[in-house]
Amino acid sequence: MREISDLEQAAPPGCTRLDERSITDLDLAQVFTAIDRTRTTTGAQVLWRWLAAPAYDLDRLAARERGICSFADPEVRARTAKSVGTSHAPDAPLVPRLLWEPAAKPLRDGLLPALAIATFGFLVLAFVWPPAFLGAIVMFGVNLVVDDWSKLRLAQQARALEILDALLDRAAAVARVVPAELAAEIAPDLAVREVLHRRMRVLALRDPFDVMDLVRAGLLVRLAITRSAMKLVEVERERLRRVVIWFGEVDALAAVATLRAERGELRVPELVPGETRLIAEDLVHPAVANAIGNDLELAGGLLVTGSNMSGKSTFLRTVAVNAILAQAIHTTFGGWRATPLCVRTVMRIADDPARGMSTYAVEVAAIGELVAAVEDRSAMLFVVDEPFNGTNPTIRVPIVVAVLEYLVGAGLVLAATHDLDVANRLDARFARAYFAEHENGAFDRHLHTGIAPATNAVEILRRAGYPDAILARLA
Repeated sequence: MREISDLEQAAPPGCTRLDERSITDLDLAQVFTAIDRTRTTTGAQVLWRWLAAPAYDLDRLAARERGICSFADPEVRARTAKSVGTSHAPDAPLVPRLLWEPAAKPLRDGLLPALAIATFGFLVLAFVWPPAFLGAIVMFGVNLVVDDWSKLRLAQQARALEILDALLDRAAAVARVVPAELAAEIAPDLAVREVLHRRMRVLALRDPFDVMDLVRAGLLVRLAITRSAMKLVEVERERLRRVVIWFGEVDALAAVATLRAERGELRVPELVPGETRLIAEDLVHPAVANAIGNDLELAGGLLVTGSNMSGKSTFLRTVAVNAILAQAIHTTFGGWRATPLCVRTVMRIADDPARGMSTYAVEVAAIGELVAAVEDRSAMLFVVDEPFNGTNPTIRVPIVVAVLEYLVGAGLVLAATHDLDVANRLDARFARAYFAEHENGAFDRHLHTGIAPATNAVEILRRAGYPDAILARLA
């Protein structure tokens, strides 16, 4: 699902690519699985492309919303689905590699024509000098060896050309059934389909005895056509990319419309320019079953405290994921009104023995990237879970307070910590909230205003069966 996004050199126009740490911190692959209703691998790749590079351009998002709404009618979705078809073949990633990676060259320029001319030359000469027929047989055999050797080297490219040819046929079929405004976007580029199809048609010819395949190999027809098709791909690369992306977007737009029809709690977000702020209502995580919604109003920072396993990290992910969904599929799991935001997270930190870095060193580097992002001047949403947990509390608290207060000067900050001293020392730009624990050990998962009255670290030890000798010293 990641091929197109990973192979592109830059984010699409009007979009900002998420960094790899944020993708991992937010379990974005799990989110993708929860929302994916695409029918094809290309559609899945485009849907991931939207998630990995959320749009900040409001016109682009408005166009995406119009596209989703054009598939609101179940009959339109069904008609489109029939033309789109289904394909989740393991070799589908070959098409992005063909179109986004540097072109592979089958053989040296001039070698194929030289071998073909020599073969035909011996055949013509044989009519006036029969011994030349032996030379033609030898050249035919040489060509078979060259074809077989090249076929192994170019197997992926040849298969990619076959898949691309079939995809272009389906794109043309889809253009005939989708709403006119969507079809108009791609009509000029679809002309390349027939040019490629004429080349590939020769390779599709079959006979019961595979004589055609032998002739194509012996006369180097297969290599010549593959080379010609790859040259066409090189020349028409931009048009072919646009057709592939368009086909995937149609599938993805219909998939989002399907998702909206399935889940009644989904909302269309309000994305507005101006002051950086966020208002959410009954917000839930798309991949959490039976999730309890929470409200949030954020104009600066919010520090979330509370017991272990109370839901702090899940809440942070819920907000960050919905910020991405609002600007990727223009759909959120709860009410959403916000400025277009650039999301950056640091939530999972571990030491890196391969580079000789301790947990604290990794934290310093990761959070340092957030600090550097302040200079981007974008509307930011910084999400930080248990910052600087790799060093001792005496120095950690002032470091955390200093960094969080620096970040909040450049955007919205959502942070969680067990350390109540941090909550007491942050300035007024930070609101405080917590998740409460009941006496029976259950959590209500509702966000409460204020600082958590206590933590449950010792109680968790007790439930795990730690001996009284240890627990008594912690009382």
